[in-house]
Amino acid sequence: MREDLSSPPAVDHAENWSRHLPGFQLTHVIHLVSIASMDVVSRVAAHLKDQQVSVSSFVVLRSGNILDQKIVLDDIGERQAQLLREKLLALDGVLRIRLEHLFVRPDASKAVENDRPSGRSTRELACTC
Repeated sequence: MREDLSSPPAVDHAENWSRHLPGFQLTHVIHLVSIASMDVVSRVAAHLKDQQVSVSSFVVLRSGNILDQKIVLDDIGERQAQLLREKLLALDGVLRIRLEHLFVRPDASKAVENDRPSGRSTRELACTC
């Protein structure tokens, strides 16, 4: 009999980190820079809808001839976030994308709200992946 020498599938460690960090939720933030065209924003929004990802925040800022889009995604895994980044980068008009990985824990013990646009009180740990 021959021994199967094929390597096991690569473990996606970030996919499993939230299991090791009780009370934290893995959240992804996509920082997308595009040409200043609302058509690009529409294509990005349509793609997110097609992928059925949970978008908790979508902010678009114009700076000269470019748009800076900040998209906060909840409840998706690391691999799905990376694939989504690659697909969005391939869209016409998208210039650059940066994917940020955050572990967020709602902080119910504090009554003071952070200065976040969403108004929810959270603590964040940035992943250095």
